[in-house]
Amino acid sequence: MKRIVLCAAACLLLIACGKPNAAETAEAVSAQQSESATAVETEDVVEIEEISLSNTTEAARPATVPGPTEGTVADAKTAEPTAAPTLPPAPPEIRFPGKFSDTKVLDDEARTYKSSTIDISIKVYNEKNTYSKRIVYYVADIYVADVTSIRTAAARGDFGMRYERRVREIASDAGAILAIDGDTYTHVEKSFVIRNGVLYRDTPIKDTDICILYRDGTMETKKWGTFTAQEVIASDPWQVWGFGPALLDEEGHAISIEHKLSGHNPRAAIGYYEPGHYCFVIVDGQRGKKDSGSDGIRLSALSQLMADLGCKVAYNLDGGDSAQMYWNGKIINKTKNESRVISDIIYILPEG
Repeated sequence: MKRIVLCAAACLLLIACGKPNAAETAEAVSAQQSESATAVETEDVVEIEEISLSNTTEAARPATVPGPTEGTVADAKTAEPTAAPTLPPAPPEIRFPGKFSDTKVLDDEARTYKSSTIDISIKVYNEKNTYSKRIVYYVADIYVADVTSIRTAAARGDFGMRYERRVREIASDAGAILAIDGDTYTHVEKSFVIRNGVLYRDTPIKDTDICILYRDGTMETKKWGTFTAQEVIASDPWQVWGFGPALLDEEGHAISIEHKLSGHNPRAAIGYYEPGHYCFVIVDGQRGKKDSGSDGIRLSALSQLMADLGCKVAYNLDGGDSAQMYWNGKIINKTKNESRVISDIIYILPEG
């Protein structure tokens, strides 16, 4: 019995000295559980990562995006834009390839002329039962790199003067390689005259069509009543002629023209294809003893001829004995009266 009492006392003493309180016990248990959970979580992550990499092929893996390196800006908002690559300049547009020549070439017999800015070729046509019973006409096909190569010259060099001379004389003094008669502005006291960009008269002739050659190389005709001189002047034209009539409609189709001067006669006309491409046309006529082998042409037939040539715009100029074509020093078409005097010409100025 004594032994039992002593053992019980010893146990109570040990409990009193070594037993932790409840708070310490709970804290210890919580810490132990936390460590265990962390260890388990860490082991799970490592295990999943190892499984993912070991089961993924190289082709299926996403590309690695490198991070910023030293000297680079990581923030895209603050990064300077990359300059666009410099492209080589576009090659210049070649207008009328093969038409111009680096050196001047004049073939007087073939009636051709080439330079770096001008190309001229003249053909003569002799036909029957087309535009007339018999007809001889001359077509000068003209290409220019600059519209200022198409010039006009007055009989005495001043369009403000009333003066007349022969076509050959005016053309020779102007240094022309090719020329035809103009609109004979001196036949009336008032008219609408702009020549080589200079305004001389600003009063259009009543009931008369005008022809405008603009500085950009385009050409158009305008009917009386559809324009004012001020509007035309404001468009900065290079040439304005006032004889007429216009030979084609707005779509470039032939039109019927009937008035007192619409019968068979020698004719002169200027035609337009596109900016930089034009033609001068002369139609011979039977004039007295000097038979040219041509009956002349009616205005309606001249309209059809210009349409058949492919012109988009065409304009009638002074006809009769005035209708003359000058080429390199001489009149090449047949005319009754080469000595016929006129006030002005349209010509091509060759390169110097």
